[in-house]
Amino acid sequence: MFERFTDQARRSVVLASEAARAHNHDYLGTEHILLGLIREGDGAAARSLESFGVSAAIIDSRLTTGQGEQARSGHIPFTRHAKQVLEQSMRETSLLGHERIGTEQILLAIIDDDRESTGARLLGEVLSVDFDQLRQHILRQVTEHRLTAELGLGPTHVTNVRLTDAEHALCVAAAAKAGQRIDVWMRDRILDAARAGGASTE
Repeated sequence: MFERFTDQARRSVVLASEAARAHNHDYLGTEHILLGLIREGDGAAARSLESFGVSAAIIDSRLTTGQGEQARSGHIPFTRHAKQVLEQSMRETSLLGHERIGTEQILLAIIDDDRESTGARLLGEVLSVDFDQLRQHILRQVTEHRLTAELGLGPTHVTNVRLTDAEHALCVAAAAKAGQRIDVWMRDRILDAARAGGASTE
């Protein structure tokens, strides 16, 4: 599984393990993964969480309450929910039509857990994060950043598209109806509009 992770996703898991060890926990749970996603700092998950007011300090302070008495050496096993989140991140990746698992897919998997895991409860019940709004925010980021090379002739042709939540939801629904990935659907609509306007690359 981890060979499909982006460098940012791998680093977030390493940071999650370090967080569990720092709190003397003998398990690696979704709460540690959540903290790892934030501490990674550069990924879509960290940016999304920060925009909702979720910081590493806030999550870390919640973990301190359950601090153990002795640090664990060696491998720290994942909890059942943590394993389920990592497995769900693979499904999220497939649904988005991506090849590699990024921090955004891991975060989507946590909030899809329906508050069953500690990480989901921390976000939803303790910090009162609206999961629907967070999911829309993540998907909008993914759309904006993935609509890149397919719009041009190579990977250096990047176009960011800003959408409101309502606009993004409308595009997602239209893409789903057409049976296309959202980024592909948007690319086609943009190119159709350009061609209809008489634009040419010649």
